[in-house]
Amino acid sequence: MRRFMNFICAAAVAVAPFILVSCNPEDNTKESEAEKQLKAAVEEYVPDVIYEIYGNLADATSKLYDQLAAFKAKGLGSASQSDIDAICATFLDARAQWEASEAFLYGAATVYGIDPHIDTWPLNKDKLAKELSNAAVIADLDEEGARAADEVGVSNLGFHGIEFILFRDGANRKLSDLKGNEKDETFAAYKVSGADEIIFATAVAEDLRNYCWQLQAAWDPDAPEDRVEYVEEELELNTVMDNGLTFGENMLAATKPGSTMTTWQRAVSTILVAGCSNICNEVANSKIASAYYATDPDYIESPYSKKSYTDFLNNLLSIQYSLYGKAGASTPSKDCIMKVLGNQKYSGVAALQSALDEAVKALNACVASGVAFVDDPDAACAAKAMETLNTLDAELNKAADFVETL
Repeated sequence: MRRFMNFICAAAVAVAPFILVSCNPEDNTKESEAEKQLKAAVEEYVPDVIYEIYGNLADATSKLYDQLAAFKAKGLGSASQSDIDAICATFLDARAQWEASEAFLYGAATVYGIDPHIDTWPLNKDKLAKELSNAAVIADLDEEGARAADEVGVSNLGFHGIEFILFRDGANRKLSDLKGNEKDETFAAYKVSGADEIIFATAVAEDLRNYCWQLQAAWDPDAPEDRVEYVEEELELNTVMDNGLTFGENMLAATKPGSTMTTWQRAVSTILVAGCSNICNEVANSKIASAYYATDPDYIESPYSKKSYTDFLNNLLSIQYSLYGKAGASTPSKDCIMKVLGNQKYSGVAALQSALDEAVKALNACVASGVAFVDDPDAACAAKAMETLNTLDAELNKAADFVETL
């Protein structure tokens, strides 16, 4: 079960028996006004952004697995198109929550290898076709679910393996198509039925749910106990750091013995650089640029649902939520990082806000264009998005440099 660390105040009583040493963890007498504000920003950000979004993600992937398991049990002969449509809607909700979490990949998602496990692309469709045509593999997936998921190859797990089954050419998969054999050209030499594809998708969805439960448990000490117990005892996956704390507890314990966050400045700098700047740079210079410049034309996220631009926008919104202090926020909260920068008279706060606004505007324009990224990867709107994201990235790093001086 989860281990909890208590922070203990030690005093050398022999030095002066009448001197009282405060052991109150709320004793901020040595904190500057800037540090108090940074602390307040982190204390809002961790529960209201990270816990909230990872909780939503865990809920949505649980629902996705439950729906696919029920669909599989019902069978294609008794299922309806409305069943598929409902599953697709849940998938897109789960996908949005995941993309909105990518401004804090610096924690459990990276340390435990969860990000590449659930969000790798492109698929290895040659291997997928071969494995799904293997009766023994299908039997394992059907009987063992997530425990057999690795048999199809790590690159076929997670969101994109499921996406391939549920969506084609930007639309929900048709029940009539699933009642036949897979028509994708890579599968031409193999006989893969729609029923087998649903068995595969259900096993991968269970695996996806398991790792999203781990994400929630590894950050939030108040994650549902049944999920924590399942992750720790059934899956034998980590939910605490080497110091005995969840990632959320560790960040909230900044400056205290045991925390890896030695200062509140370091905590906020981590949010800005390892979190926000990291995903900003990835969207601009990997997710968009790889296809835009044709250095890797297959490196296109969410090509089957054609939701690449929506993914990128949700990545950007994860930065906005981090700066504004709350999941779903469209304006800054009173204690958020953006307000701290203003309160501390940071000269670049207006430039940071402008860069964020311009990047959101550019990606909204891409979504509104009605042309999917996979259909026109060198579109003018994609170039504009890269430009504005790189400007935002530079401003995020400038803000982090300022925070380190406080």
